[in-house]
Amino acid sequence: RLLADFEALAADIGDRAALRKGRVSVAALPSLAAGWLPAVFAEFRAANPGVDLELHDTLSDECLALVRSGRADFALAAIGPESAEWETEVLCRDRFHLVCRRDHPLAGKARLSVRDLAAHPFVHFTRASSVRQHLEAALHPQKMATVLEVEHLTTVMGMVDQGVGITVVPALTLFEFERGSLVHRPFRLPGLERTIYLVRRAGRSMPLAAAALHDLMRRRKPAPRRQGQ
Repeated sequence: RLLADFEALAADIGDRAALRKGRVSVAALPSLAAGWLPAVFAEFRAANPGVDLELHDTLSDECLALVRSGRADFALAAIGPESAEWETEVLCRDRFHLVCRRDHPLAGKARLSVRDLAAHPFVHFTRASSVRQHLEAALHPQKMATVLEVEHLTTVMGMVDQGVGITVVPALTLFEFERGSLVHRPFRLPGLERTIYLVRRAGRSMPLAAAALHDLMRRRKPAPRRQGQ
């Protein structure tokens, strides 16, 4: 029993030492990397100041490629690959919201339909974006009156803010649109929901520091916005 206790103590000391230094690399969607993830990283660094953090903020396909190549320990992606190569876990489900100027005709409309949106100029994300893919799948066969296709969230915000068009974005991106000139309202449509997954390689153990950050994300998962927000 003394030997077993000593081995457990040695393992605990080794674990603590591993968390005093080390490196964790995470791949994450840009919307998560800018909105939800900073608070998680700050909490982790406060508890483990000796661990170096690396973040790749990129689209879902590239997130998976980074994990596959070993450049990232795990990923936060909007696709859950159905393959024995991957171990996936749902982090959260993300509903979509209309965003428009406060003086736009849709800003005060009681109920929003697909036809309502299609009647106005629309600012889309590029086709490689998970937001665009989810939105087009739910809207099919209705096409939006697209006036621009852009890559970055801040660009979408700027264009909508200046009245170039309206847009529809997931709730986890709404931090970018919190300004007095804009309003956002839930846009409910069957199938229009984005699932965010924690993705890692199956059958492979993560370094202790990476596992600790992975567990922290599971405990601090994004909270859904309340009804009507």
